[in-house]
Amino acid sequence: MGRLEKARGFLAKVGAGCAVLKDESSIRYLCGFSGDSSLLFFDERRAVLITDGRYTQQAQKELRQAEVLEYKNSLWQAAAGLVGSAGDVAFDGDAFTYNEHCALAAALGPGRRLCSIDLEPIRQIKEPEEIAFLRQAAAIEDEALKKLLKELRPGLSERQVAAKLEYYLAELGSEKPSFDTIAASGPRSALPHGRPTERLLAAGDFLTLDFGAVRGGYHGDITRTFAIGKASPWQKEIYSSVLAAQKKGLEAARAGRCGKEVDGEVRSLLTAAGYGAYFNHGTGHGVGLKIHELPHINSRGDTPLAAGMVFSIEPGLYFPGRGGLRIEDSVLLTETGAEPLTKFTKELLEIT
Repeated sequence: MGRLEKARGFLAKVGAGCAVLKDESSIRYLCGFSGDSSLLFFDERRAVLITDGRYTQQAQKELRQAEVLEYKNSLWQAAAGLVGSAGDVAFDGDAFTYNEHCALAAALGPGRRLCSIDLEPIRQIKEPEEIAFLRQAAAIEDEALKKLLKELRPGLSERQVAAKLEYYLAELGSEKPSFDTIAASGPRSALPHGRPTERLLAAGDFLTLDFGAVRGGYHGDITRTFAIGKASPWQKEIYSSVLAAQKKGLEAARAGRCGKEVDGEVRSLLTAAGYGAYFNHGTGHGVGLKIHELPHINSRGDTPLAAGMVFSIEPGLYFPGRGGLRIEDSVLLTETGAEPLTKFTKELLEIT
């Protein structure tokens, strides 16, 4: 079944005759368009990308199974013209602002029901083309880290490290960073999302790097933590615990299990080691056209995992005022288990 056919199946579930989508990831998934500031209309017969003159040529080259409508005045009036008498209208409510919802409703006129639709679940099982892009992103991340290690040393600032890393990602073919690169050292490594600062790397620090490459619109995600100088016994101890938890997560990820079961096993291991209170986020999340998408690998992960899903396994420990670490791989779930796409060593490397 094609992607649009899958999406059309959701119309019946919400009792709508058509849909008007704004989310860029959903639009790209369904019709191939990689631009912004556009809408995708579809019903049971047709799909139409509504865009302006900036994107007309691009859309004509990229579109699959959809027409192009270039609007001149009002994006919302153009959408309403396509809706016509199609009945109730589904829209991706998470992507619309309140004002945009009001604008669409006003263009449609009174008496028309708008109902929110969530199409993200249809993106969970990745197709071979999608997996190929995710593999490319992971390979770029691995190679970028190798290049960075040749320059990594005490005295560099977190910002310098992040800038060098992002340069290598781009040089190796990443379209953009997957997200704002995390580079957190010393006591700041206790911040799970510590953005880089002018702090200089010093002996005795942990340095956590969380970053990703993008290929074909698909986001990679990897985290590695390094010791600056010789690792202390405490650093070795907690690193060993996180590495064991990450291995447990990889082993626990199996088709038919739920994300919350995987999260539970990882959390139980760290709790048994006496560190449960210092693991303060979920074990993982889906990756794809968005950096965070389904499936959930946390306490809310009720959906059974299936072969073809791609998600992260990323336990961490964070000790306020002292430091912390995280180890993360993006993995492809197969019929036989979880295959890490990111291959960079998980040995504790000491940077001197």
